[in-house]
Amino acid sequence: MGVKVSFLPGCNPLENQTILDAFVVAREAGCKAYLVGGCVRDSIDVNDGRSLTNISTKNLRDFDFAVVDLSGCKASPAIALAEMAAEKLGGHFVLLDSLNDIARVVLDDSVLTYLDFAGVTGNIDSDIIRRDFTVNAMVFDDDHPGEILDPTGGLTDLKNRVIRAVSEQVLKDDPLRVLRAYRFAASLGAQIEPQTKEFLREHVHLLKQVARERITYEFFTLMDCPSVASLVVEMGEIGLLEEIYPELKDCRKVTANSFHHLALFDHSVETIPQLEARWMSLPPWVRQSADQELAGGISRRAATKVAALLHDIGKPGTWEVTLEGRHTFIGHDKLGAEMVRPLAEREKWSKTLTRFVERLVLWHLRPGHLFHTGTPTAKALNRFYRTVGDEVPELMMLAFADFGATCGPGLAGEDRARLEKCLVELMDGYPAYIEASKRLPKLLSGQDVMRILEIKPGPIIGEILNALTEAQEINEVLDLAQAEAFVRNYQPIENS
Repeated sequence: MGVKVSFLPGCNPLENQTILDAFVVAREAGCKAYLVGGCVRDSIDVNDGRSLTNISTKNLRDFDFAVVDLSGCKASPAIALAEMAAEKLGGHFVLLDSLNDIARVVLDDSVLTYLDFAGVTGNIDSDIIRRDFTVNAMVFDDDHPGEILDPTGGLTDLKNRVIRAVSEQVLKDDPLRVLRAYRFAASLGAQIEPQTKEFLREHVHLLKQVARERITYEFFTLMDCPSVASLVVEMGEIGLLEEIYPELKDCRKVTANSFHHLALFDHSVETIPQLEARWMSLPPWVRQSADQELAGGISRRAATKVAALLHDIGKPGTWEVTLEGRHTFIGHDKLGAEMVRPLAEREKWSKTLTRFVERLVLWHLRPGHLFHTGTPTAKALNRFYRTVGDEVPELMMLAFADFGATCGPGLAGEDRARLEKCLVELMDGYPAYIEASKRLPKLLSGQDVMRILEIKPGPIIGEILNALTEAQEINEVLDLAQAEAFVRNYQPIENS
């Protein structure tokens, strides 16, 4: 028996022509198609005319259908229906899983719509109880347009913002659901109910069975949500973060010290609450940069949060305690950056994502180090901006997150206030640097440098041009004659 519901304005599935067309094709194919999953969840009005996810199904482009063969004689009804739908609707057929009867149709419309068809073994009721969470186990039947099928109580959980596993078994069937629980909690602003949380703790080790690409997609999607701090803390408590990134395990061995009031693992996790707490006070240009896509649907914000979690993974391998009891981690930034590369290969990260996280880990100490010996020179500031480049906004986000999670007695009082002020000034100075850089004339090219010094192409050319730009920025070189003299007198940087 169905449950009566109200749909968001313009979001009744029967008002969507693509969904209507799919139902028509299903009937022509001798099948019964049910709309299932997130598109049902997000279409229901549970909040006085607003969706919990702030998503209108008019803008959704992913629709999932559970397919029942009414004739009882088709071996793969969902695949057959998808092939027919692709032909009738002018889409592209994609076979996803021949063994489990799953296929996709991609429509080349204005939003690139995806229709996924999955065969049902038995009836729709048996299909529902195999779904992951109650909020995703609601079903729309076009024969009953004002109702949904909801045998697991998903509507109540949706209204109460609760994530509840349909059963413990569904987590064993697909261990990625352990991570997906947190992703749905973040996107819906929901809490994971206690029994489900115990299931997650019990089965977190099963993530080892899941393809790394699937884990990467879920984790970065989770981290892109604006408020994940409390959930990340929970993930740390049940061992989920270490299951994803084993490099964090040794961080539990490093204890608190005079600068860090938290042990290293807890400090790393705390960077996420600190980053999110600071988010709205960051300048608009920083937030705009972080919201941009970095690679493959992953935002720079999500990648920065992951870099924050990993920024100190080099510390366990460099940890020493002096006779005076001082904790040192010399070179942990470089070691941490070196550890990112094999981690990224294991997790199947793109080259762009790998380089971004690697650079943030390598540079995470630089903002603070600029001020260790007093006010930095204009030359030092410009070199920082030029070296870090487009990653300045995200590196400053990481710097503030790291700073906020570092509250030991060694960084307190006036010292803390001074460093806070310096970091803000460093961040605020970047837009002015960019504007000044745009006004700098290009006095010499690489070809000019080779002609003046009578040398062949090589790394030294870039080194000289960078040094020349630096000299221009602080007004040591103002015209072409001075630029040529600078090149002739240039002394290569000695490698230490």
